[in-house]
Amino acid sequence: MGDLSDHFNQKDFVCKCNECRGGEYKIHLGLVGALEMIAEHFQKPVKVLMGFWCEAHNEKLKKERLSYHVKGKAAHITIEGVPLAEIFKFAETVPELQGLGFYPQGNFIHVDTRPAEKKDAWVVEGERYSPLSAEKRKQYGLA
Repeated sequence: MGDLSDHFNQKDFVCKCNECRGGEYKIHLGLVGALEMIAEHFQKPVKVLMGFWCEAHNEKLKKERLSYHVKGKAAHITIEGVPLAEIFKFAETVPELQGLGFYPQGNFIHVDTRPAEKKDAWVVEGERYSPLSAEKRKQYGLA
């Protein structure tokens, strides 16, 4: 049992960079709830590869200043033994998750709890971010 929920602890979401030495974290409880739904659906632990990013780490990655990771509203996740496409397709059914990224080369998906009016889905191929079109959905088995 975790200290945030049944399956998640604060340590799952701490920044993993060298700048803050993993001491900082923020987490939106709506994200934790959404991840709980995913864990319950697959009956397997959800591995949080990256959760919160401190501002120094975000800057080093050259990401948007107002990244949802910096706000504690985003995570990169995977589940051992579950195809990435299956995780992604289920994540699309979780109402709190309004931002979804499919990273086939990194073998993870990005999930975030951005406002509904900013809903977005994308795929990352190498360094290239592309909108998740019908063609891309078919290509990656997300249709």
